[in-house]
Amino acid sequence: MTIFTGKTIEAATAAGLATLNAPREQVTVTVVATPRKGWLGIGHRDAQVDVVLKAMTPAASSTPVSAANLASSAAPVKAAAEATAPSEPAAAEPSVSPAERRQQRQAAIEGVQDYLATIVDQLGIDATLDLESSAHRQIRLAFTTDKEGLLIGKHGRTINALQSLAQLYLNHHGAAHVEIELDVAGYRERRAATLSRLADNTAREVVASGKPIYLDPMPSFERKQIHAVLAKNQYVTTYSAGKEPHRAVVIQPV
Repeated sequence: MTIFTGKTIEAATAAGLATLNAPREQVTVTVVATPRKGWLGIGHRDAQVDVVLKAMTPAASSTPVSAANLASSAAPVKAAAEATAPSEPAAAEPSVSPAERRQQRQAAIEGVQDYLATIVDQLGIDATLDLESSAHRQIRLAFTTDKEGLLIGKHGRTINALQSLAQLYLNHHGAAHVEIELDVAGYRERRAATLSRLADNTAREVVASGKPIYLDPMPSFERKQIHAVLAKNQYVTTYSAGKEPHRAVVIQPV
């Protein structure tokens, strides 16, 4: 049995037809696996089909001829078949009732926990994940692990990256209105205190020098903390500059 693959069943079938150089009515197509989108490459699977020629004359064997006999001399056609496969028309988005929206939100919250657990496991980190709090527009998940430093990463890069991926997952699964926060070993509280000190110390330096200071790039939720700390400071003003992921807070004198 020779398996042909494609992004859709139609694309995989087209690859088999091109390899056999036969029209659709002269082959038998058996679906081995249906396609699966996955999420950011995790769980993705192309469609897989087995394409065999039908017996064309009474003298022929009743058993279909396998495509394996012809595949070795055929040119690769998978990429071409995928490129020419027709795209499916976008379906109209159905209206969602409040009850269905709540179910969708709950499913997204449960799904994102499984999604994060899979990623962390692939990173080689043994960790558990608990839902610490859940409000209408915000959820907080906390990891428990013996490898806290590895999960946090340098300057919080790993935990922040996981949080960004988790937010993308929620957005993709019908919970875009829900903000998510990930934590491990109280890192977020310690980081908030560090940002507060950074904001105050930098503001004093700006006032003393009379010149603006660009802070290091940081994610949007950390920039918001800097802005909030200095919002009532009458001697400085703040704004963000640059493009993601290099966007940074600028503190300048009034």
